[in-house]
Amino acid sequence: MTALTVLAALNLLEQHHGLLFFLIDMSLKSTLLLCATFALQFLIRYSSPSTKSIVWMMAFAGLILLPVFHQIVPSISFSYFYQAVIDDFGGSVYSSAAFAAQVDGIANKLLGVALAYLLVCGLLSCYLLSGLIRVIALTRHARPFKNEIAQQALRELKQVNGFERPIELLVSSRVSSPLTWGLWRHKIVFPLAANGWNAGLLQQSISHELGHVQRGDWILQIIARVAVGLYWINPIVWLAHRNLLIETEKACDDVAVENSGSPLSYAENLLRLANEYSSQRSLCAPALLGIQSSLTQRIRHILKQEVNGRSSDTSNILPSLFCAALIVAPFSALSIQLTQIELPNEASYEIPVIEVSFFLNGSKEHQTLMAEFR
Repeated sequence: MTALTVLAALNLLEQHHGLLFFLIDMSLKSTLLLCATFALQFLIRYSSPSTKSIVWMMAFAGLILLPVFHQIVPSISFSYFYQAVIDDFGGSVYSSAAFAAQVDGIANKLLGVALAYLLVCGLLSCYLLSGLIRVIALTRHARPFKNEIAQQALRELKQVNGFERPIELLVSSRVSSPLTWGLWRHKIVFPLAANGWNAGLLQQSISHELGHVQRGDWILQIIARVAVGLYWINPIVWLAHRNLLIETEKACDDVAVENSGSPLSYAENLLRLANEYSSQRSLCAPALLGIQSSLTQRIRHILKQEVNGRSSDTSNILPSLFCAALIVAPFSALSIQLTQIELPNEASYEIPVIEVSFFLNGSKEHQTLMAEFR
């Protein structure tokens, strides 16, 4: 079985089993897209976490755009000799009808798997939606964080980082580590233990969360979780999501270290918060943000005392989405439609028979024939 045979089978699936073809097509393309992203991440492995997180942002945006462009972008088509594919698949024993029946039988067996796949996608979407609802409900029941040191630190950090949009500081007993969310009016929710934090820890925590706000990471996380829900069966998607979380946290760590100027102090405070988080897990953050990023990698990065530059402007989201659209649009056109051209049947050709007769000179037949030309 060659690549042309696989394409012919996919072409038959597209014609007669549209749902199954769509799922297979999206799985193959998402795998190629993520593999290309991992290769690019290897090439830029010495770049700043902010740069690498933007690349991941483009990859997950591309995953969301793949099914959209699949419906609106014209596909590439070319012609082939259908009988040649049949011969390659099964030799002379197979005919075009037998090949189609073989593909149809496999598709019918996989139909149940496709329905189960969609069911899991729906469950993961409900899980994400429930996380969003719980975070909104948590915020509505949270109280204003009236710590004057925290309020002063927020004002100073907004001025230093050139951030003008409103940010509300809240406190809740239902979280054990700071939680940030919002579209325009952003909210940072602190645990009750934050009332006892010193000025340095409050300043670093707000600086880190402000980095998430400026980068638009809350929207990015939702996009990534939607992509994970759509391509959950692909283990590469889960690995890519974990790398996205790690690079995002590292980028915000860079913001906090740059604002505080003390990598060692920030690493110690990060360990302290991690211990508090492990002893009392948040009810809402994991449902929304997924698995925690690797604490060891983050601390190792912080202690290098190298902030390779950051990108904390939310305007990075729109350019990333635009670049992702430019890349994914032609890539989604690889839904190849093959035009079947049957080889002509050799028995349909009629070979004319030409009779040749020879006559001796002087014979009656020869004289009669020569008389016709006179």
